[in-house]
Amino acid sequence: MKGKKGIVLALGGGGARGLSHIGIIEVLVREGIPIRAVTGSSIGAEIGAFLAAGTSIDEMIRLGSEMDWISTFRLFTPDFADAGISTGKGIHKYLEPYLGGLNIKQLAMGYAATATDLVTGEEMVLDTGDLLQVVRASISFPGLLSPVRYGKRLLVDGSVANPVPFDAARTLFGGPVIAIDVQLSSRLAEMAESPQREWEQKLEELLQSPILEKAPQLSAWFKGFRRMRKSQEEAFADLGISSVLSRSQIVSSWALVRLREQLCPPDLMLRPGVDDIGLLEFYRGKEAIAAGRQAAEAALPDIRKLLK
Repeated sequence: MKGKKGIVLALGGGGARGLSHIGIIEVLVREGIPIRAVTGSSIGAEIGAFLAAGTSIDEMIRLGSEMDWISTFRLFTPDFADAGISTGKGIHKYLEPYLGGLNIKQLAMGYAATATDLVTGEEMVLDTGDLLQVVRASISFPGLLSPVRYGKRLLVDGSVANPVPFDAARTLFGGPVIAIDVQLSSRLAEMAESPQREWEQKLEELLQSPILEKAPQLSAWFKGFRRMRKSQEEAFADLGISSVLSRSQIVSSWALVRLREQLCPPDLMLRPGVDDIGLLEFYRGKEAIAAGRQAAEAALPDIRKLLK
């Protein structure tokens, strides 16, 4: 356990919604609230790794704010491996300057990421080894990024087994634990009836782009996300594989978090207002960061109580 004073963060998975973690960290840093350890699943593991590796909050805000559809596409450059649309070369290239060559045990801050053993179904809490490899395993969203071989195990996204690892955080580092949940919950029904928004227009532009003409599999995958926003009647009549998988994953994640919260609750749970931000809407980073900032500022009195 590295350091005895300060809070322990548990950062959840949720794609672009997870950029709200940056806004929460920004407020904690600004207010001088010490963070002695961080755990994360999926994008929570990625942002937690940036924090533990010593990346400045200004740089994290810049990275989270500059994404657009093209840069998002480059992160998931399709090469159509057998087990995923992308082998993750774009992600690796993006993360390497910040996380490459670092070992978790050498970090000044306690760190762990969760992943899921695709063969046994076990939750894997990874708190040793190569930081970049651990993050790559934790963000291996099934179907999009190929699984990662880690020793004798085949690992996929940590959110499959533990979307918000506050229980792992307490086991490894003690408390107080502040968890950030960016999973969709009560608004699943509202999502099905929501009107067309900017993201759908951008998605249409991407689907019509020449860049996807030679990638029909990727085009079909993106079309699945478009179906998720249709009305219930339309959705039932026009279901696609990726939309069914994605929606099922959201429901499962929501149930897992609620169950774990009953069994081993964090000291404080923050839920930023990011329900309307889609999984791949990284171009809305500024909105997500602002939502995280707002959630942290509203919770400051409770956070300060935890330190006492």
